[in-house]
Amino acid sequence: MDVLEVARFSTIPEGELAVAILRRHGIEARLPDRDMATMNPDLLIAIGNVRVVAAADRIAEARDLIARVRRGDFTEAEDADGDWMIDAVPGKVGELDEGEISGVLGHIKKAGVVVILLAFVVFPLASCFGMLLGY
Repeated sequence: MDVLEVARFSTIPEGELAVAILRRHGIEARLPDRDMATMNPDLLIAIGNVRVVAAADRIAEARDLIARVRRGDFTEAEDADGDWMIDAVPGKVGELDEGEISGVLGHIKKAGVVVILLAFVVFPLASCFGMLLGY
């Protein structure tokens, strides 16, 4: 079966959403770059983002459907007014102050950064200077 590119998306979730929409409308689609982009996300930009492909005989219908999605033809009036969004107050997350929120390993992460800096920056530089000075 011949396949053609329907569209490109900058992230894997966007591409997967497009595939799901196309499949929901009876068009068999897939992400041929998903595995490579998942294993090495840095290459995502190099390959020109994530491609969504579909059968060549349904390509016009697939491209039209994705164009309609990008225009917002499938959004509902309730969603358009933005009432579903959380009102963001700088420095506040829900009822908590940002200062009250800490990661699971907050102090351990900070200690890890110090260890990494010492092991991979400070000690190697000290060793190099030591060799230069004859120690």
